[in-house]
Amino acid sequence: MRQPPIVEQHTSKRRRLLLRIWRDVPFPGWMRHVFLRVLNPSFMVGAMALIQDEQGRILVVEHTYRRDVPWGLPGGWLKHAESPEAGLVREVQEETGLHVNVEELMAADFWGFGQLDLMYRCTVKSGTYRSSDETGEHKWLLPEDLPELLPNQRALLRKAKVFG
Repeated sequence: MRQPPIVEQHTSKRRRLLLRIWRDVPFPGWMRHVFLRVLNPSFMVGAMALIQDEQGRILVVEHTYRRDVPWGLPGGWLKHAESPEAGLVREVQEETGLHVNVEELMAADFWGFGQLDLMYRCTVKSGTYRSSDETGEHKWLLPEDLPELLPNQRALLRKAKVFG
């Protein structure tokens, strides 16, 4: 049987020692939380809605705070301890005035450093579009007619096989 290299042996021993300390030393809860936050990288989670009508057109909104690439899918960042579904319902309602049902997760991927993007298929259950501080106009477009989108949104749409 092949022995692990020396580096792996030392890392494994160090890991076992740290786990034993973690198990046996009665660190207070707040300190354990601080250790976990320092030792585990964190990232922001964004959720976006793929909302299509009966003709297969996709809802895109004009984001007022994005000058270079204003058009995109509705959505935004999750708040602390907020589920992706609840965050997406909140974001879509804030940006569009629409109340949606969040259905299936269509695609997920990391983008850049520290960002996880989730794209869910959503259906409108009630409401009519209204602009907000974050959004201006809206359009319903076929996938091949979409304007320039943020690269992460286009990548998730490709991953979900909405277009090639």
